Amino acid sequence: MPTTDFSEQWTSMMQKMFLPTSAFSSALRENARHFWENQDKILDNMQAFTNAWFERRHVGAHSASEACERMCGTETAVDLAQAYQDWVRGAFERIMADGLACQQQIIAATSTLASPPIAPSASEKAVEPQRSETKASARTKA
Repeated sequence: MPTTDFSEQWTSMMQKMFLPTSAFSSALRENARHFWENQDKILDNMQAFTNAWFERRHVGAHSASEACERMCGTETAVDLAQAYQDWVRGAFERIMADGLACQQQIIAATSTLASPPIAPSASEKAVEPQRSETKASARTKA
């Protein structure tokens, strides 16, 4: 008389039901790889952005220090105004560089994130246009 181990059967059935098929598994693997590559790109861009920002802050601090030295050593109001104007020009250039760097960072981040989170498999790509056509024709009939 054969013995029936229901817990073993249950475990086997659940594993078969929830383990991904090979096609699904390869799509998951590809999506995971793509996700982590995008994370790397984002982190690289953020690091480059922050490094450049800190470099501009250092340049700004040194420029301000030099401008203070020049302003304190001037003998006329014209020389004082010129030293101040030189410093302001550099500060404005750094502000503009910050804005440009932010814009470039946003573009880089959105282009990295613009790709779909889950890429369809090759068979799904072939089926998708047919689905769209079916939906479009169903809408025109309605």
